[in-house]
Amino acid sequence: MQLKNQIGYLISLVTVFFFPIFTFGQVVWTEPTFPTQNDDVTVFFNASEGNAALKGFSGEIYAHTGVITDESTGPTDWKHVVGDWGMADTRTLMTRVSEDLHTLSYNINDYYNLPPGEEVLRLAFVFRNVDGSIVGRDEDGSDIFYDVYPESDLLFITVLSPAQPGSIYQENDSVYIDLRLSDTASLKIYDNDLLIFEDLVDQASFYHQPAGPGFHKLYFEVSGDTTISVETDFYIISDTQVNEDAPEGIQNGLNYHTDTSFVFQLYAPQKTFVYLLCPANNYTVNDSFRLKQSLDKKSWWLELPRRLFEDGKNTYQYQVDANLRIADPFSTVILDPDHDPFIQGEVMNTLPSYPSGMTSGIVTAFDLEKSAYDFEVDDFEKPSKEKLVIYELLIRDFLSDHSFASLQDTLQYLEKLGVNAIEIMPVNEFEGNISWGYNPSFHMAVDKYYGSRDALRSLIDAAHSKGIAVILDVVYNHAFSQSPLVQLYWDPVNSRPSPESPYLNPVARHPFNVGYDFNHESTATKAWVKQTLTYWITEFKVDGFRFDLSKGFTQFNSNDNAGLMAQYDPGRIAILKEYADHIWNLDSTSYVILEHFAENDEEIELSSYGAMLWGNINHEFIEAAKGYRSDLHGLDYTSRSWSEPHLIGYMESHDEERMIYRILREGDREGGYNTRNLRTALQRAEAASTIFYLVPGPKMLWQFGELGYDYSINYCQDGTVRNECRLDLKPVRWDYLQDPDRKHLMEVISALTNLKRNYPTFSSDNFEFNDGNLFVKTISFNHPDMDALVLANFRVINSEFIPKFPYPGMWYEYFSGDSLLVEDTDARMTFLPGDYKVYTSKRIELPHDFTTAANSFEIEKISLYPNLIGDDQSFYFELEDPLRVKEVKVFDVNGIPIDVTHIQNHNRIMLRIAAPLPSGIYSVQVLTNKKLFTAKLIRQ
Repeated sequence: MQLKNQIGYLISLVTVFFFPIFTFGQVVWTEPTFPTQNDDVTVFFNASEGNAALKGFSGEIYAHTGVITDESTGPTDWKHVVGDWGMADTRTLMTRVSEDLHTLSYNINDYYNLPPGEEVLRLAFVFRNVDGSIVGRDEDGSDIFYDVYPESDLLFITVLSPAQPGSIYQENDSVYIDLRLSDTASLKIYDNDLLIFEDLVDQASFYHQPAGPGFHKLYFEVSGDTTISVETDFYIISDTQVNEDAPEGIQNGLNYHTDTSFVFQLYAPQKTFVYLLCPANNYTVNDSFRLKQSLDKKSWWLELPRRLFEDGKNTYQYQVDANLRIADPFSTVILDPDHDPFIQGEVMNTLPSYPSGMTSGIVTAFDLEKSAYDFEVDDFEKPSKEKLVIYELLIRDFLSDHSFASLQDTLQYLEKLGVNAIEIMPVNEFEGNISWGYNPSFHMAVDKYYGSRDALRSLIDAAHSKGIAVILDVVYNHAFSQSPLVQLYWDPVNSRPSPESPYLNPVARHPFNVGYDFNHESTATKAWVKQTLTYWITEFKVDGFRFDLSKGFTQFNSNDNAGLMAQYDPGRIAILKEYADHIWNLDSTSYVILEHFAENDEEIELSSYGAMLWGNINHEFIEAAKGYRSDLHGLDYTSRSWSEPHLIGYMESHDEERMIYRILREGDREGGYNTRNLRTALQRAEAASTIFYLVPGPKMLWQFGELGYDYSINYCQDGTVRNECRLDLKPVRWDYLQDPDRKHLMEVISALTNLKRNYPTFSSDNFEFNDGNLFVKTISFNHPDMDALVLANFRVINSEFIPKFPYPGMWYEYFSGDSLLVEDTDARMTFLPGDYKVYTSKRIELPHDFTTAANSFEIEKISLYPNLIGDDQSFYFELEDPLRVKEVKVFDVNGIPIDVTHIQNHNRIMLRIAAPLPSGIYSVQVLTNKKLFTAKLIRQ
């Protein structure tokens, strides 16, 4: 979107161009008052105005400045910025005129190094001390702008006060009127119909005493050969405030009170007055829309007829005191004029119209009728915690159109993968459109970038029909500046929440905070969290929540000490238990998942209470998959002395580097075996997955991990890898399914999740995970239904070891279908690098469409020469077609693999077994790119 020239009215030499500048006090002005981009200007900065952060500051003050031009993409898109932030920059050093008045002089074109033809619309500023720790901004914390005018002989007028249309004053206040003309002209000013000023002037400034409370429109009439009138308005508030409690059962936000009325309620202690602004009053203050104050002076409420909001007029804001206009903090739909225009119509095509011309900023939208969604699945039975296979996903980077609808269409794929829960990164309204979602602003509103409320409900309903639970990632540690909860109590001097806020701490209590930190010991915050959680459970049938940064739900001040923050905190535990109890009172089977990472004593208490906690095993599994020694015991909940299998282990998450990316760059190699080869790296991921999924307890995988996603978490859109690109858009790679090796990894994981979900053995508490920081990992299960032994070799060379079968007898290998008669439980086995096996005491069929080397290719028998091999243990075979040999395996009668090498020369393949072979019969498998060849080999 290109900004256009901001000229509003153009007339001849003796007529007026009116362009009003409405500011919150004169923070910045220039000489000349109406600068053009060719002018030399002096910029004045009054540090005592705006947020007054630099008021009385005795050190050097620097401007940080740029311009808004016709090339800007929006009204705040700075171009041609001058100033190195945090540095002493002589170009932007201000000259002190008095204690709080500072100036900077320059030529606009030269100073900003403007290219020919680019038109400047506004100058943009913030002001700082040398290191940028103190920043002067506008009163609301925003950037400061000053308009630039076109070269013209026309007459311009700017109104500096009242500060903006809709300015509000208390009864008996005087109203300061201040305006400038670019040349002398005849000026008349009217308050409603009363003439209050008349003169031939180029400026006017005076105090005016309005005649009583109510709405006042100021007309500015400038005359020459012709006459033009421009206007602004203000409102005088009556001293009369109605104090009365709301009807019983009224909650914060919009209430569908009766069949004919709505009740609006805002929790805002220590405020003086609140008005509801809506199309019915043209978004102007009106005594008929003044909210009543509760008797405890903490809440504001108003009952209004539904008919006022019919015919597309179903939007509103609150006017809180004189200078704050906000959307409802409990909005379920918002309209954002800055970001909604960029949302694809096919994703979100049900938006009401924004009330353009009546207001600015975010507004609340709502349904005239509260209609319940018709869910097809009313009695969804959630998967048990210990059998959860959670698929974490960011819709933005998972599907090219980033929509709930497309995710619904993808459920069949996830079902086939064996996923029984999806954990969706935050979908409540966050700042902007393209984000991970951890910068929340409206915690009860569905972000329109992903689709509508009903599209999300449809997704959840469809997931339930496939046995898949839906978990929402929610962010209650903090909010960002777009949130009304932040704006309601703001300290403009320090650019942070004020101490009066019932919701937020002025300064975060822990070192991991971003945005503004919630005070979870506050009754207001607790009520807000519980109301929003209730909304998601009752209105959407959400199955649980993953609480982002749950360790931050504390008022214990750890400052910058991460170790201190992680220590056992009884206050934090009590808060989290209270939220969990609230959730379980609504739905006793809901999942409560914590991203916590506190000391183990605290995690033991929370897991025993019923919460599940994230367990990060990313580094350990990647090290093992790369071929290095690594201890994976952290995946085992019993190793942490937990009594319940409530540890959600993960090898990858949205926060961690991708396994295949690191193997391909850092993996070990030995001889001809190289983990940095993609096919080998994917096989290593298969081995890692075998251990990962079958250690008992819930598991989580990150999107596309099942296909070996190999773009770094810090991948940039220009193809480089840099830390600052972590939150950037990432390639969506569904084409990976066309790669047989990647698809095979997916099928291995699907086969493993089949075991986890459907066989009680793999949820048994009678298991032993043998790791010991060794290269060969084993898990032994004992269960009345079936016993099992899981093995994986993470070396880059062969490993010979004793697998420790629990007892002699016939064992069945899950992936190959082979059977193994174990006569000696102390017998040794040799595993190839990256090899993995799952042995069970009963034969288990693989999932129907699983493809292995044995069933994904046409099988054909071949003849070996010689069939009887001697001491040199060499033999060969010939193929009719020149097929590429991918793999050769030799097994003894017990299914134990034998190390073999091969050399291909066109159609002839030479094979040699190095280690001496005992006499016996051996099976040979030769896998090519099209067929699997088998043969029998006899050692005399």
